[in-house]
This record gives sequence, C-alpha cells and structure tokens, in this order.
Amino acid sequence: MELKNKNLSVIGLGQTGIAVANFLSRHGAHVTVTDSKSREQLLEPLKQLSAGIKIRFQNPEPPSDTEMVVLSPGVDIHSPFLENAKRKGIKIISEIELANRFNTVPIIAITGTNGKSTCTSLIAEIFGQSGKTVHAGGNLGTPFISLLDQADYRVLELSSFQMEATSGLHPVVSVILNISPDHMDRHKDFQSYVALKEKIFAHQTHSDFLILNHDDSNTRDMGKACSAERILFSTQTELEKGIFLRGNKIIARLQNSEQEVISLESLPRGMQWQVENVLPAVATALLLNVSMEAIQQALKNFIGLEHRLEWVRNLNGVDFVNDSKGTNVGSVCKSLNTFDRPIILIAGGIDKNTDFSPLKSLMKEKVKHLVLIGETRNKFKGILNGSFGYEESDSLEEAVGLAKAKAEDGDVVLLSPACASFDMFKDYVDRGNSFKTIVKNLEG
Repeated sequence: MELKNKNLSVIGLGQTGIAVANFLSRHGAHVTVTDSKSREQLLEPLKQLSAGIKIRFQNPEPPSDTEMVVLSPGVDIHSPFLENAKRKGIKIISEIELANRFNTVPIIAITGTNGKSTCTSLIAEIFGQSGKTVHAGGNLGTPFISLLDQADYRVLELSSFQMEATSGLHPVVSVILNISPDHMDRHKDFQSYVALKEKIFAHQTHSDFLILNHDDSNTRDMGKACSAERILFSTQTELEKGIFLRGNKIIARLQNSEQEVISLESLPRGMQWQVENVLPAVATALLLNVSMEAIQQALKNFIGLEHRLEWVRNLNGVDFVNDSKGTNVGSVCKSLNTFDRPIILIAGGIDKNTDFSPLKSLMKEKVKHLVLIGETRNKFKGILNGSFGYEESDSLEEAVGLAKAKAEDGDVVLLSPACASFDMFKDYVDRGNSFKTIVKNLEG
C-alpha cells in the first residue's frame, strides 16, 4: 500500500488515532487529523503528534483533497464526518485494516462479547513461555499499527467496532468466545453485531483454524461454510473433537489423539472461575505446536486480568470480587454462573441500550441481595418484581458498605455492573480501582 505523498485523514485523536497519524506521516503521507472535541480538550494528545500533521477540530467535513480516511474504533462509522466521506466517494478503512496491509507476521485473532482480554493475554503468556516472540494488542492496549516489528506471532483482541471497515484480515487462528447483545446503542441490531464478529474468519483458508464455543448457541454453528478447520471447546459437553472438561481435568482431543492438559485445582484462584477463557487458549497453543510443558507452566502462573473476576480479599468468610469490566448483560450472566454460593451483587451505571431481561431469572436464582448504583437503577428495578431484596446507593463506597452488611460467612460480594461507568467514574478501570480501595479499607 503506497502512502508517500497521499492526502489522508484520520478521525479520532485517541491512542489509536495518534498511532495511525504518526505511522502515516512516517511513511510520507500528508496527514490531517479530525476530532469532534475542541483544541482545549485535546491539549495532551496533540503533544504526541509528529510535526507536520494538520489538525481540524469539530469539523464534520473531510478535507477536499482527502483520498482515504482511517477511522479509530471509538468513532461511530455512521458519524456525520464519515457519512459525508461516503457521499464524496472517499475510501474508509479501519486502523486494523491499515495495519493488516503492512503486517507480515501470522495473526491469532480473538473476538467475542466477553473474555477477550483474558484469553488474548493468556495466549500471549503461553507463547511467551514457549520462547516465542509475541506482540499482543488490538483492543487490548497497544494498537495493531504499533505492533509491526518482527515477531513470531501477533495476538490481537478485536472488538466489533474494530471490525467495521475491516475487509482483508486473515488470522491463522481465529477465536470467537461467545456472543450476546452488546453495544446496541451503536450497532443497529443484534444481527449486525454478529455479522461484524463473523468477519474474523471470512478470509481464512483450509490451513487455518476457527475455534468456537460449543456451549453458546450463537457461536456453535458458525463458520460451517468457512474453509478453516472448526475446533469447538466446552465446559459442559465431552466433544468428539476439541477441548473440554472431564470432571476437574482439561482434556484436549485434537489431531486424532487425546491428552490431559491440567487439573482445575492447578490454576490460580481467579482462573478457576474463567475456564471458558482457558480452553480456547489451550486449543490455540496445541494447534500451533506449543509444548505441553510450556502450556502447563503458563497456566499455573497466569493470575488473570485486573477488573475481571478479580479476587480482592476475604473478610469474615466473605469473598469480595471485582468484575468492573463486566459492562454488559452477557458478562454478568457468566460471572453470576461462576459461583455456587449466595451473591450480593453491586450493579448499575450508564445504560448502553441493553435489554436487562436475560438477567431476571438468573438473578432470582443466584442473587441473595442487590445493591444498585448509577443511572440504570430504575431500569434494573423494572425486572426484579420483588423476587429478592435490593437497596439503592448514591456512591460506590456506600454500596460496598450495604453489601458488607448483608453478607454472611460463605457469601460473595460481587461488583459486576452490566453497564458502562461514565456516570460516576472515568472508566471501568477507575470504578474497579475504587472498589478495591474501598474493600481493602473495610474493617473486619
């Protein structure tokens, strides 16, 4: 892809937009960056741009000489700027598509509604343990465009946003963990959201692998027309081919052989709660010929990610668990199903136009008491029907105090909000860190 002397626009001045603009500039393009925010709101990001890059603020029109627009994942593809670009016949591609055109290293790509970051990080950990050079990024921290140095593999977490305007991605292994409604405030319907996820395997060939969740009805039958070899994983069913649980053991039945991988008791505490993310990581490693020794060592050492079913402390026999990254209904359902003990759930925040009704029966089964925070309190109350007790709180600190008061020996206090955090916090990380600080300061 020739960039020299091309007139290119980048929309969005977040971490990805900055990386894209600087990359294009280094390759000799004439770059203009556009953002909907004002100059005053973007003083820090502006300092990170290379010299010679032009900036436009709050302007819905692409420059008249623009030949192509590269969009950041945080920018809605239906924004006025991009709609105007389409009307003018200007080509629009994603940062993932741009980076893919310059990539020369095999890609392992992970998508799904929940668990992407954990699975991506675990795959990188396993391959690193085996002595491979691995670059992990995408939706997980570092943009793909910043990962183009030489390596053995690139492990990319891909969101639905990143798959918009992506057309040529070809992973050697693609993983779809699960699919449930999310980001319905941005995607017009669930079918559109699913279609974006399915793009991950659109260009795979017969020598590639597609790993799918057998336990999820939305993923089980995907890719049957795809050329890649389909591999299933399950925590509930013993499979003829794939990765599954037999009792407390992870079993791999691949390439006409069966192997016992590891017992669940050998995993760190937090990862025993996230076996659904462990299985596809193991499958990926085995399919790409990583040694069993490296896989087992990495599994024993990997403690999981912050803010995803993260154990904080035990106080008076009560486990406090930080699941602040649980920002959608599907994620909370999985977190609730993790525990076979009474749960005091702290939930609520900014609504993403999500249907909360799938939580109704599960919360009745799993939740002993509910503490509601944030703007979605009334929406949550609409699905309760008095099935269990709840309280409302105006602060997370008060919510933790109310949860502690209701908890008894053997219970779990779980922060798993099912919502975004921007009504009360900077982001889910800020919310999770606040929860951990509050919990650690609780008196016995």
